[in-house]
Amino acid sequence: MTSRTCRLPSALRAVWIAVFGLFFTVGIVRAADAPTPTGAQKRAAEEYLDAVASGSPQALAFAIHPDDISGLRNRILATLREEAGRGDSTIRVRLFGPGRPLAEIERLTGPDFYVAMSAKLYIFGREYKDAKWIAAIPDKDNTVQVVLRGIGDKDHGKTEVINVVTIRPYGKDWKATLPTEINAQIDDLMNARRNIYARLPPPVAAVAAIKPGATSAETGLPPQIGELLDNANKALAVPLCEDYYQKYMSPNFRKITSKKALEALINSCKNSMGTREMLAATVRIAKDLVPTFEYEGRRAVFDVSGQGLPFDRFVLEQVDKKWYIAE
Repeated sequence: MTSRTCRLPSALRAVWIAVFGLFFTVGIVRAADAPTPTGAQKRAAEEYLDAVASGSPQALAFAIHPDDISGLRNRILATLREEAGRGDSTIRVRLFGPGRPLAEIERLTGPDFYVAMSAKLYIFGREYKDAKWIAAIPDKDNTVQVVLRGIGDKDHGKTEVINVVTIRPYGKDWKATLPTEINAQIDDLMNARRNIYARLPPPVAAVAAIKPGATSAETGLPPQIGELLDNANKALAVPLCEDYYQKYMSPNFRKITSKKALEALINSCKNSMGTREMLAATVRIAKDLVPTFEYEGRRAVFDVSGQGLPFDRFVLEQVDKKWYIAE
């Protein structure tokens, strides 16, 4: 099939090629005429690239200009509060997972706010041993585009990779701005749009889920597990925090937990809506997951990573042929 571009009149094609060539040439000239980065600008670019290569969301959050992180937090919180006012939580769940209530999100600092979302975001980078600094090109909004060739270790080949890092003033120094790619991915998540990373594995490994409405016979899960989770959820909804800890937590848990510590847990459940919401969210999430069984089927481990909870697993155990929440 002939493409539309090939059916363009030859004169129009010539004009299009000339215009493209002009823009390309202007870009090269602009970079060639721009000064090389200063020491402070190089440090900002290096800090950002090192953070990306480390794979640490915390390092990346601190490598980005604090005003950008704060602006991202304020923008998203405004959206989440407006959504909550309508009795909805769709965007909150898309960005943070079902296990993190709005009240907890509001308490997060700027860097922690970014880290909490990072499980849903993709950003890639390489480790470089050195760099060839090409240009520092002034751009809009008082930013500068730092252009460099990243040089890897000799064991990684001779290919030099072009990088562009956007920075802006930070007192007497410079900091990287929040990558526009991250902003675009967040907008994609908020609007449930398919993005260019759709074919990649999720940033946090997906866990097996139960088909909605499936029976215990279809899932292979003991019916008592479903009953336990339903009863625990009802106790938290009332709330009956004593029942949650005294009836549904494992006897083994209660044996190793001092009376004072158990009372503290119950009081925290009673007095903190955030604590109750976290416990209830954990139970609801587990109901939709397929656990891994250990100890000849007497222990069920649910992988709840990437769900916005402050832990990665939720464990049930069978004691005297009855199921309880183990931890």
